[in-house]
Amino acid sequence: MFLIFVFIFVIFAFFVIYKRSKKYKYDQTKDYRYDLSSNLIATKEIDDSGILDLEDIKKAFDTLIVQIELEQNLLSYLFKPLIEIDGVKHYLEYGAKGIRYLNISSLAGEKVLFTCKNTTLKNTQLKIYGYQNGIDLEKKILILAPHADDAEIAAFGLYKSAKDVTIVTTTIGENGVCNYCEFYNGDRAKAARQKAHLRLLDALYIPSFGGVASENSLALGYFGGSLEFMYTNPEKNSASHVKDFGSPHPYRKVDHAKIDLAFHVEPNFDAFYNDIKSILNQLEPDIIITPHPQIDSNPDHKYTTLTLLKAFKELECEAKILLYTNHLKTSENYPIGKMFGAVDLPPNFSEFDFDGIYSYELDEELQKEKFFALEAIHDLRDSFLPVSLKRAYKHLGRVLKKEVLSKDKSYFRRAVRSNELFFVFEQKKIQNFLEEQ
Repeated sequence: MFLIFVFIFVIFAFFVIYKRSKKYKYDQTKDYRYDLSSNLIATKEIDDSGILDLEDIKKAFDTLIVQIELEQNLLSYLFKPLIEIDGVKHYLEYGAKGIRYLNISSLAGEKVLFTCKNTTLKNTQLKIYGYQNGIDLEKKILILAPHADDAEIAAFGLYKSAKDVTIVTTTIGENGVCNYCEFYNGDRAKAARQKAHLRLLDALYIPSFGGVASENSLALGYFGGSLEFMYTNPEKNSASHVKDFGSPHPYRKVDHAKIDLAFHVEPNFDAFYNDIKSILNQLEPDIIITPHPQIDSNPDHKYTTLTLLKAFKELECEAKILLYTNHLKTSENYPIGKMFGAVDLPPNFSEFDFDGIYSYELDEELQKEKFFALEAIHDLRDSFLPVSLKRAYKHLGRVLKKEVLSKDKSYFRRAVRSNELFFVFEQKKIQNFLEEQ
C-alpha cells in the first residue's frame, strides 16, 4: 500500500512539474537576453552573510537593475523559487536557470540582505546597471490605453502620483471574451453592447480613483480589434467583430473634454490618425505612456502605438516615450509570481528596441489603492459567477489550476506590484522603427 502511495505521489509530482513548465511557453532554463552594458555602473559581491552593499551607488539613478545567474536547483521544480531583497520578493520561474535581471531601484545607498529561497546563485558577483531618465511627474503626461483597463494595469501608481494626466482610451473593447453571454441567453450582440457600455464607464470614471479630472479622460470609440485593419487599409471603414453590434458613435465620448475633437467620426484610419494628431497638438505632452509595439501581443496595443509614432514623426513632437506591455508576447504569465512582488525585466530571447528602463516604485498604500482601482473595473472581475452552475464549475477549475499548477493570469496578481516598469524610447529611432513594421 505504501509503495502504491509513493508511486501515485511520484506520478502526480511529475505531472505538476510538466504542466508548470509548459505554462511559460518558453524554456525557463535559458538566459534572458539583454544588452545593458552601456549602463553598467558597478560589479558587486554578496558577502558570506548574504549582504549586498550598495552604499556607494548614488541615489541619482532612478532605476537600478541587477544581473544574476542561477544554477539548477531541484527544489525550484516543486516549490516556488524567489529571491528576497530588502523585504521585496522577486519571483522566478519553476525550474529557473540562467541569467535574470531584477529591479532594485529603491535600494541605492543601502546595505541589503539578499536571500535565495528554492533557488541557487551560480556566483555571488553581480552586475549593477543604472538609469537616470529625468522623469518629472510635475510635467504633462499623456497615457494611451487601447482598452478601458490598460492605463490602470500599466501605470495607475505613476499617474496617481503625477500632477497633470490625460488618459485616452482608443477602442470600445466590445470584442473578445463574451463576458455576459450567459446573462443575455447567448445574444452576443446584446452582451457586447452591455460590455461596451460598462467599459466606456470604466474608461471615463476609473481614472478618477487616481485623481485624473473628468475632462482629462477621453474615449475615442473605435471598434475593438479593428486598429490593425484600419492601419493596413487606410482607405476603408472598419466594422465590429461582433455581428449586429451597431454604430460606434454612442461609445465615443469627447465632448466633455478640454481637448477639442469631432463628436462623430467614421471608423477609419484617417479619423483615428487625425484624433491622435489633434491630441498631440493641443495637449503638447512632455511624457507619453503607450504600449510597446514589439513585445506586446495585442494588435490594438501595437497599432495604437504605431499610429502615435507616425503622428509623432509628422508633427516633430518632443516628448519622452515610456512603453509598457500588458500582454507580453513571450508569456502571458509575466510578471511572474504573487501579488505585491517586484516587476523585473521580462523573459526575452531576441532583440527589441528601447533606450532605457524606468521603474516607478509603489509603496504599500499605493499598491492597495491600485488593487481597488482594478477591482472596480468590470472586465477584470469574475463576472456573474452566481448565474449558472457551469460558470461556478469553470471558476472552481481556475482556482484549482491556480493553486496546483500556478496558472493564474489575473491582473490582480500581475499588476498589483511593488513597482511599475517601462521601457524608454527615444524619438530619433522612430523612422527606423516604422520602416520595420
